[in-house]
Amino acid sequence: MRFAKSLVGIGACAFFFACGGAITGIDDGGTNDDGGTNNDGGANNDSSPPLDACSGNCTPPNGCPVNPPQNDATCTAAQDQVRCEYGTNPDPNCNEQFFCTQGHWQEQTTGTICLPQSDCPASYAQVPQNQDCTETNLQCDYPQGECICTMSFGGVEKTTPAWDCFQPGTGCPSPRPDLGTICATPNQQCDYGGCMGGIDLQCKDGIWQELVTPCPG
Repeated sequence: MRFAKSLVGIGACAFFFACGGAITGIDDGGTNDDGGTNNDGGANNDSSPPLDACSGNCTPPNGCPVNPPQNDATCTAAQDQVRCEYGTNPDPNCNEQFFCTQGHWQEQTTGTICLPQSDCPASYAQVPQNQDCTETNLQCDYPQGECICTMSFGGVEKTTPAWDCFQPGTGCPSPRPDLGTICATPNQQCDYGGCMGGIDLQCKDGIWQELVTPCPG
């Protein structure tokens, strides 16, 4: 009888624990995922990374639609207060914009008539930085950074517009990503000329959102 019991014990060991291994993929009834290959039914499923861990390979629940939504179309509770931008102009006022409020997308496109990007200098190196310019509010994106023909330098107004160029920051994408698009580094802040007539962004809840920056002056 002792011998028979030993065999049963060995069989149970091989089936459930692989003789010293961990249980994988079996529901333990706990509140957290046990790290197995399958969801154990716990409150936190480890197969779905949290929003702040979204590395660009996942779409957070508050992410923007791939294409511009119809005005007054339905948006989800997770998308409430999310601002989505569609376009390639570095000036957000020159692109389509939608805002989710009270369960519906509301178009907030400004209708601003913007100068074409073809008016920009051909390269970042060819921008005459700090020199006068005539294309006021023209914003130009380059891989090295952004340049703006602006009268506002760090919040200080000048009497004539001039070119101001800057780099958004270490690890920040350039050209500037659209508002509401997926980002990879939680809380990363990028300067795209928020105090020079442009916009500053922060990676928050898995998407790029506007960062309101206090300006001197």
